[in-house]
Amino acid sequence: MENLDFNQHTSKKYNQELEKIRSSLLVMGGMVEKQVKKAVEALVEGKSKMAKKVIKKDLGVNAMEVQIDEECTQIIAKRQPAASDLRLVYSIIKSITDFERIGDEAEKIAKCASFLIDENYLGNYSHEFMKLYQLVAINLNQTLNALARLDAEEALTIAKKDEIVDLAFERLNNDIIRNMTTEPTKLNLLLRLSWSAKALEKIGDHTTNICEYIIYLVKGKDVRHLDINTIKEEYF
Repeated sequence: MENLDFNQHTSKKYNQELEKIRSSLLVMGGMVEKQVKKAVEALVEGKSKMAKKVIKKDLGVNAMEVQIDEECTQIIAKRQPAASDLRLVYSIIKSITDFERIGDEAEKIAKCASFLIDENYLGNYSHEFMKLYQLVAINLNQTLNALARLDAEEALTIAKKDEIVDLAFERLNNDIIRNMTTEPTKLNLLLRLSWSAKALEKIGDHTTNICEYIIYLVKGKDVRHLDINTIKEEYF
């Protein structure tokens, strides 16, 4: 882990501004983490009211993205940050976009949950769905911790685990697709389950993106679209 110090400026107000956007980013991350958890809980346990709350609270996630983005824009305009400060602001701007999209995916799961609850259907998928969610949830939680600690090595480890999420999604989704041919009358229900599983897989992708921003912030290298092994060999 690199020793980055964002509290070293002669301007106390500038230090406070940087700390505020960092703190706000982590708050937003915690917010979407809870949204995902509640959306899946609503789906698996048939909690209609919880699903509706998740859908409603997505507006709060969107508002927070706008707020943090505006604060970052003000810092760029007023402070003209350079070096690690600029990387921090840039990484936060990119990360809030992915957090907002994670919130959108949680909303999708909640909407599918509402439909499935109304039809009283989950099939035999609750166990496999929870297994996929747990993989995604662990990676998201560890990413938030790596973001708080600015731990690039941990971020790289988490990014590599996205392959496991992808495999779990493929297994679950292939099973759902096979059942579409044997249970054609339940096609709309199975589609909602497939969309929910895909939403979790996308949350995994957005989590990986945030890990890449952590690496960029700490190492100063843009590692997007690079193979994990290449990143490890060249930058660690």
